[in-house]
Amino acid sequence: MKSWRPPSPDEIERGVPYSLQLSWAPGYPGAILAEPGTTVVRWHCRTEPSRSPYSPLNLLRKPDFVLLDHDEQEVLRIRRQTRVPPRFNIIENGTVVGTIRLRSILRNKYAISLEAGPIWTFRMPLFTVYFHGESSSNSRVWVVVGPSKRQWTLLAEAGSDDERLLAALAFIHREWWCYS
Repeated sequence: MKSWRPPSPDEIERGVPYSLQLSWAPGYPGAILAEPGTTVVRWHCRTEPSRSPYSPLNLLRKPDFVLLDHDEQEVLRIRRQTRVPPRFNIIENGTVVGTIRLRSILRNKYAISLEAGPIWTFRMPLFTVYFHGESSSNSRVWVVVGPSKRQWTLLAEAGSDDERLLAALAFIHREWWCYS
């Protein structure tokens, strides 16, 4: 994987921006906004069952991460497959359409495999607010943290803004926030 570099002006112009936000609102701990700086929610995120990420019950069974549309219909679900090594299934309509694997004991490198799509490597170097991901087809996604840790501003190359990838990144954001 190449080292982090900022997107070029051309990549910014052609890219698709999103904002991933975590909140403490009951029922909806997160949202994917259609545009950074707006309040237009594209998808809501929540956990089922709804409980604190610090609950001792999570040792027995980690809650599913659920992505919902405007009509409160489930779009995707992310469920733990194995505890060691940490692996999660991305489920759409009851079918596994991808996996998320933690690739580092420092919890800063993930592999996202999408069925009928590329394999993404998402890396979050320590002590920086700039993250990036790169696919096996050389597509890229850039993340900047801020103005608080609960908000990631995302720029995906055109054609790389697959809802499965966005859901996986929202899940990784929540994991990063809750467990780092």
